[in-house]
Amino acid sequence: MFNFFLRPQVTLFVILFVERDGSTYMISLLQEHPAVEAGYEQFAVMKQKGQSAAEQLAWAKALWTPPLVGRKAALGFKTKLVDVLDLEGFRQLLHEKKVKIVYMYRRNRIKAVVSRINAKRLHEATGYWNLYNEADRRPPMHVDIAQFHQFVHEREEADAALAAFVQQLQLPSMQIQYEELQQNKEAVMQQLFDFLRVPPFALQGRTKKHTSDNLREVILNFDELQASFAGTPYFDMFTEVVASAGGGGD
Repeated sequence: MFNFFLRPQVTLFVILFVERDGSTYMISLLQEHPAVEAGYEQFAVMKQKGQSAAEQLAWAKALWTPPLVGRKAALGFKTKLVDVLDLEGFRQLLHEKKVKIVYMYRRNRIKAVVSRINAKRLHEATGYWNLYNEADRRPPMHVDIAQFHQFVHEREEADAALAAFVQQLQLPSMQIQYEELQQNKEAVMQQLFDFLRVPPFALQGRTKKHTSDNLREVILNFDELQASFAGTPYFDMFTEVVASAGGGGD
């Protein structure tokens, strides 16, 4: 069992990501750690409810003000930049509280976009954006090629915006690549434990990988879609296979 932690010993953190970067899987892992308090996308929930930027920042400030003595050695949550209503205020709060940045990203943008589309289908069918029950897995789909190209362009812009935001913060940060998390969860999590200054702990996570790494099993018009990216760096991403160590989530 872990000890009590004094306020100066507590690490404050935020997980920043675009989408389909394994962040939900990561939160489900961290929530199993008894010394970590890790929350989902509260900023998104507040935004959907029509709450203000000031309310978002007040909530985050309260979370990042730990008790003088408590059971948690690390406190944080995850958010997309698009859900932050006051980016400058958020930036100032991150500096004020000396928050550590966990920056999650996905190298293979093609599979990120396929996962985006597949996640929407799953949400429409089950109300969940991530797969928890095997019976909910969606069947193969036909992809709108023009829309897919637009989604790739949007992903490029979102990735660039997040990378620039993290770089400009100049705060302690740890990059976690989705593909590395899939290949070697234990090694990535050990690095994260060290970064968050929490004791090691065996974690399983709740979410399952929804989108097969073999996109031919997912996309009915695979050849046509891949051919539309001929001559670009994205062409080979369609057939890239990442050996998984059992990690879940898309």
